[in-house]
Amino acid sequence: MWFKLQRRIAPYVFVLPGVVFYLMVTFIPAVIGIALSFTNWSIITPNFRWLGLRNYERLLGDQVFITSLKNTFRYALWLIPGVVILSFLLAILLNAKVKGMVVFRTIYYLPMVTPIAVASVIWMWIYDRRAGVLNYLTGLVGLPPRNWLNEPRTALGAIAVMGIWLAVGGNVVIYLAALKGISQSYYEAAEIDGAGYWQKIRYITLPLLRPTTLFVVITTTMGALRAFAQMNIMTQGGPLRSTTTIVFYIFQTAFTDLRMGYAAAMSIVLFLITLVLTFINWKFLGKGVSYDAD
Repeated sequence: MWFKLQRRIAPYVFVLPGVVFYLMVTFIPAVIGIALSFTNWSIITPNFRWLGLRNYERLLGDQVFITSLKNTFRYALWLIPGVVILSFLLAILLNAKVKGMVVFRTIYYLPMVTPIAVASVIWMWIYDRRAGVLNYLTGLVGLPPRNWLNEPRTALGAIAVMGIWLAVGGNVVIYLAALKGISQSYYEAAEIDGAGYWQKIRYITLPLLRPTTLFVVITTTMGALRAFAQMNIMTQGGPLRSTTTIVFYIFQTAFTDLRMGYAAAMSIVLFLITLVLTFINWKFLGKGVSYDAD
């Protein structure tokens, strides 16, 4: 009797620490954040008033918030295609059976384990007007040096390039694992039917990698919408707010202006945007996607 009871209780006991941790660091703070978004709470004042939907109404007329949304979507539109396409192409190349390929796989993965603060400093040096590598290379073809991070037209794009460099390595590993899982019998049958290299990529590899591509697109989208550290380190949201993303503006509002209630309202809007985009990705990219073993 006691043994049977142990077997019934044991799974719940093992799961309990994870559930408690999730409640403490995710669910409960999220509920508190939703509640605070309807108030004017500030860190330095213990008293706060219930504002209802006024914080959300204020967002509609906040030009900085609208600008930060536009910048975030622009950043995402550069980052997502770049990460997905480059990750796939590099995975195809690194999947080749060539001697020493493990070394190249390690090199491409290194940016993934590089702290974002270190990566930001490295890319600030690359983009430096006087001593930067990029201006040196463009100077070789006769182009004048530019302040890549200090010009509104180029700053966000420059950060997006760094973001692609950071994200590609991890997604290459994901694509490589998926490529290893494709049975060679498909390619052998296609070769018997006279299919060429690109035909095999189009009609076998791409369709069978749809679940992987869906995962990469969704996770990259979430990462793009949460972009903050590189903007904070490299440009501080400038110049002229051209790199102020929504998370950077939330941080600035909460911890510089000390308007926690208003920042919480922006966080809820960001959550809803992420939820909608995830649903759209799943709706359109997830058609026909199956995770069955067979």
